[in-house]
This record gives sequence, structure tokens and C-alpha cells, in this order.
Amino acid sequence: MTMQGSIGCDGSSAGTSRRALFRQATLGTTVAAIALATACSPADISLPFSPTAVQPITITMQVWDDIQDKDVYDAIAADYTAANPNVKVANDHQVNGNGNPGYYDKFQSGVASGNPPDLAYFQGWQWQSYAVSGALQELDDRAARDKWTAPWPNDDAYELQTKFRAKRYLSPSNIGTMVMFYVKEHFDRAGVTYPKPDWTVTDFQETARKLTGTTDRGPVYGYQWNPGYLRNTPWWRMNGRLEWDRIAEPKQANWTAPEIVEALQYQLFDTQYTFKVAPTQATLEQNPEANRLEFGNVAMKVEGPWFLPRMWGDKAKRPGGTAFDVQVLPTGRTGKKVHLNLVEGQVMTKASKVPDAAWGLMKWIAGDAGQKRIAEGGRMCNVPETNRRFWLPLATQRYNVANAEAFLKAIEGSTINLVGAVTEAVLDRDADLSRTLDRMRFGTLPAKDALEILQPRIQSVLDAWWAKQGAR
Repeated sequence: MTMQGSIGCDGSSAGTSRRALFRQATLGTTVAAIALATACSPADISLPFSPTAVQPITITMQVWDDIQDKDVYDAIAADYTAANPNVKVANDHQVNGNGNPGYYDKFQSGVASGNPPDLAYFQGWQWQSYAVSGALQELDDRAARDKWTAPWPNDDAYELQTKFRAKRYLSPSNIGTMVMFYVKEHFDRAGVTYPKPDWTVTDFQETARKLTGTTDRGPVYGYQWNPGYLRNTPWWRMNGRLEWDRIAEPKQANWTAPEIVEALQYQLFDTQYTFKVAPTQATLEQNPEANRLEFGNVAMKVEGPWFLPRMWGDKAKRPGGTAFDVQVLPTGRTGKKVHLNLVEGQVMTKASKVPDAAWGLMKWIAGDAGQKRIAEGGRMCNVPETNRRFWLPLATQRYNVANAEAFLKAIEGSTINLVGAVTEAVLDRDADLSRTLDRMRFGTLPAKDALEILQPRIQSVLDAWWAKQGAR
């Protein structure tokens, strides 16, 4: 792609061009305005930023507004200013949905107006369209200058979610791996051995069957499925099938592959309607505070560390909490385990007027000082080493989970479902991805029929996107 037109630092204009941004809505970004802000900002990276050698400055950072993140990032802002008195961190806490402008909608509007935050907290699979549009600052030069590689392990999940077209953009602040939660009392009642690290998909399915039954408290289900695309991804990949020709910016969709059909048929249809080892969608809707793992009458469910407070502690859904533990996911036909590792962190905008100061804050968040705050807030830290030092001891004690190590083991060989400008949200909007999967979940269509409908729709979206990009 080429950009045409230019804008001078004095405001004179010789024409502009726009690039399409793909998210839940397609909005235009004035790339020339971004280039102007970058060209006119003090972006010289020849010397490291020195907080004490400059006049007082403010770094703006967009972050989520939920209680966990708000408290954590306000503490990080206070810590950073205490250590660097000339620098103020202004957190822009943004909510998502519920009648308010969405979190990413707010970022998009800032980019479009030429006034985005210096840093923004992003999910690792949501920022790539802004890299395509030229709105984000690459980090490679600064990282090379400072010989700084701390937040970037050489692992697929990190590479896919922090790099785009061979350039690094995102510095991880926290991650979330998804493992199998299980309620001990149901295993004890049925005389079934707790899941072991070497269990297989066949073991898992047989265990779900054995744990399903009726107690004096009512029905007990062996398993609770997860809806949608992202959370079900490991189930076919552990059997050796990728739904794309490549995860980053795919060109070909492979959604009718037998392994994908088999996995989604079991997860979204058979568990509910054939084997009856899971509560149906209708059952869940009838009583939102029952028939779920956190309320005690489901034995197994795949979840991430964000689910721990629902199981144990003062926010537990059952009074006194639920005695539980976690285990890595079962092994598929490949002989390997596949886990999701949801990487999140900070990106820097090209329009930032204080890029080196923003870089200093980014490094602080990814370093020990920031990671201690992340762990205190309950989230997993950014890499295995900081998780082992800061998060693991806290999680083990705070949530009474004996095998919290499973969350760290799940980092090895972990992945993500899809990255690029064509996101899952775009596929939901333009290919009816979620609604088609829901037809399995509601029992109206088996997986084979649903995926045969879905495949050409997804391929059409990919073809349309690449047609606009030209040869690449």
C-alpha cells in the first residue's frame, strides 16, 4: 500500500489519503495527520529518555475501567511519578459497552481526530488494524538501543500478539492462559481420579461422562462448554488441524476440516444434546445462578486466571468458596498440548508528543515494579519468570489452588486463534461467525452443516480484504 499527499508542520496540506480500519465497524483514519504528529514530535531516539533532564511532562495512557485494572494502573501511575517527579501519568479509564462508547471505539476516535493517548492497553489480538493504518509506533529501534527484550519470550503466542509484519508493537503487561478447572467434591463422590498432566481427550470425555449424575442437591454435570470461536480453538488444534493457512493475516480458511467439525460437534452440540454431560443453553438461561462450575453443580470447565476469584475468596459465588484445582488441558492426537495464551499490554501511538517518555513508562510496567502491581491486582504477570516470582505465590495462597503451576505450564507451546486486520469481530459482523456457531449451541444445526455454511462466508471476507491490499 502507498500513501499519497503530505502535510507540513506549519499546517499546509498537499492532499491526504485514508486507510480502512477493520473492527466491528469500518472507520477511516487520516494517515497523513498521524504522520504530521509524528514528524513534528520530539521523536529522536538517539538518546535514552532521562526523566530528570526535561521539563515536567504528562504521559496519557488509556486503560480499562474495571475495578481490577483501575486500581492497578492508578497505583502504577503513582509509583512512576514518585520515582520520576517530572513525569505525570494521566490514566484515561474507559469502559466497554453498556450504553457507553466502547473501549476500542474511544481509541479509534482519538486516532481519527489526531489526538490519541500516548500509550493504550490492548488485547494482543485487537491492535493489528491500527498497525496497518500507520497509527502505532514500532518498538524495535528503542528496544535495540536499550538492549531490552524482557517482555518478549520466543514463543508463538507472544510473537503472534506482539509483532506484526516482522515489527514489534506491543509490550506485554499481563497474560491469561486457559486451563481446566475442576471441582474436587464431584470427583470424590464418583470415585474418579483427578485429572493428571498426561490425560488425553478420550480421558477427558470419559471423565465427563462418569461425573454426570444426580445428587441430593440436584443434577451434576460433568462439563460446562464454552461458546464461540476463541475459547474452543485448542480442541481441534490439539488434534492437528489449523482453521487457517496461517494464524497471522490468513488468506485461506479451512473450517470444514474433519478435526474442526469433530471438535465443535462435541463441544457445542453433543455435550448438551447427545451425551447430556453438560447443561443445555436453555437450562443455563432458566437459572443464571445454577448449573455452572462456580455454583458447584458442574465438575469441569476451561477458564483463565480471571475465574479464580469466582471459585475462592470473598468474591466466590458459593458462600465459603468451592474446593477446586486446575490442570493443563488434555493431550490430543498430535501428542502435544495446545493452550490459549491471551497476551495483553501497551502499544505506543505514532502521534505521541512524548515517545521516549512513553517508552520509559512502557518499560516500567513490564519491569519488576509494574509487575508486582499487576500480580497484586490478581492478573497473571507478563512472562514466565515474573509470574513465577510474583503471581504464583499470591495466587496459590489467595485462591487456595494447589496446582497454579498449571497456568505457567500452559504458556509452553501456547497460541492464539487469529491476528490481523480481519479479526474475529470482523468475521462476526461480515460472515456471521458467532451466530452460526450459536446454531450448534442452541441445538438447531449439527457442526458439519453449520461449518459448510460458514466456510464460504469466511473465505469471501478474506478474499475481499486481500483484494483491497493488492499483491503481498
